[in-house]
Amino acid sequence: MFQNIAEWAKKEWKSTLKAFGIKPKEQPNMMTEQAKTYEINLVPEVKRRMIKAMRFRNLALFVSIILTAAAGGTVMIMATIWEGQNIAMSSQDTRLKNMSDKLNSYDSLGEFLTIQNQLNNIDEINSNKKVLSRVFSILGTILPSGPDVISISELSVDLATNQIRFDAQADAKVSPYIDYRVLESFKKGVSLMKYDYGRYVDAEDNDIPTRCIVETGADGNILTEEEKVGGVVDKYVYAYWLKGKRGCDPAKEELGEDEEEQGAVVLQNSSITNNSASNPVNNMLSDFAVTGQDANTETSTEDEEMTAEEMAKMIEDAYNAKLDKLDDYGKELARDQLNSGVHMNDVEVIKIYRSPKFSEWYKEGHMDESGTITGIPHFNSECIVYSGADVGTGMRWTSNNDCMLSTEAVSIRDSSNGRNSDGDLVLRFSATITLDENVFKFINKHVMAISPTGQNVTDSYVQIQSMFAERAADCSDGDVVCTTATTDLNTEGSNE
Repeated sequence: MFQNIAEWAKKEWKSTLKAFGIKPKEQPNMMTEQAKTYEINLVPEVKRRMIKAMRFRNLALFVSIILTAAAGGTVMIMATIWEGQNIAMSSQDTRLKNMSDKLNSYDSLGEFLTIQNQLNNIDEINSNKKVLSRVFSILGTILPSGPDVISISELSVDLATNQIRFDAQADAKVSPYIDYRVLESFKKGVSLMKYDYGRYVDAEDNDIPTRCIVETGADGNILTEEEKVGGVVDKYVYAYWLKGKRGCDPAKEELGEDEEEQGAVVLQNSSITNNSASNPVNNMLSDFAVTGQDANTETSTEDEEMTAEEMAKMIEDAYNAKLDKLDDYGKELARDQLNSGVHMNDVEVIKIYRSPKFSEWYKEGHMDESGTITGIPHFNSECIVYSGADVGTGMRWTSNNDCMLSTEAVSIRDSSNGRNSDGDLVLRFSATITLDENVFKFINKHVMAISPTGQNVTDSYVQIQSMFAERAADCSDGDVVCTTATTDLNTEGSNE
């Protein structure tokens, strides 16, 4: 019976393999006579493989279904985001169109955009801007001011290369009139020249606007004063600070409501009975109330009997007290302030020194040995560094300036004998001077050229008339004196 079952199982197994297209291998006899028992393998190896393959297929199918579902969800999410973006972009397009229509409705849109663009570029514009007028202050310093005379007949300035080119004539004024010594002295003087620039500041080191500084007098020359200390005459360069002008005091703020109320109380306590707006005294007092009283005057609000005339007299006395401290030119500047609309009690002209008053400032604690200046209006130089040293008998002060005016040697060319418009013998020549790039820059304020002799000139137009002269003529063919004029040559008169 068992043998029949075994044969049947074997037969079924082969049929199953054939059904799957597998050629069955010969299997060992599953029955053993040794154990006297029979083992029947109802699930052959191939079927186990098939079951395993089916499980793998089912797992792959399941994973595929999950991935398909996830991909579908992702597509739906992306579609939702895309649609939302379209809606948002459509809304922004509508908003931009409305704003564009609104902007285009302004008649002055073009002018506004042009101005706005220029305001955005104002720093760059200022950094690139040059001040051509400074060429006159430079020439006023480098041209000789002694017995030797050099006059310019033709001048050109190249701001791109910072070069000054000019045709000129040199007159020694004494025999021999055609003297190359004048030209050589001019060349050496230019090579030794320096310059300075910087900012004027108040006692708190706040920059004072350039428009509030007056550096030259009525004659066009810089303002200087001399002071004799211990038998030595010191020369100081100074300027006037128009502190009372609106916007010229960096530390001053506009009056607030509290200060205006205090001014109103002063008027109320003064028992002014004449309220006519056309009364000039009342107008002066109204100005006084708004701007505040002067620090040098004392006003008692308890004096209820003070009249308008008495208060006006008090203000005028304070104004005159300020004027008494100034020289003639300072008084003129103060009167100009008053005429320009500055209130009488606000008129203030301060002398501010460009050259330090070393001994005085050191004793008062405004200057230390390192040259640092504090607590007093002064000039902050970008070129000059001061220092002091105690030598036993006092402080010895020195200054160092590394700002050279000319960056290259003066180029002289085309020198020859000639006669000027008065018929005097002169030396004709052409010259080129290359200046430091900072000399003409607009952002550099209060530029001053300094000659080796200490001659200083700021922007001044008074000296211009003495700088220029009619072009000298070459020696004519029959002018033997001119063509044969000789001199003690210290340098060659030919081109350089």
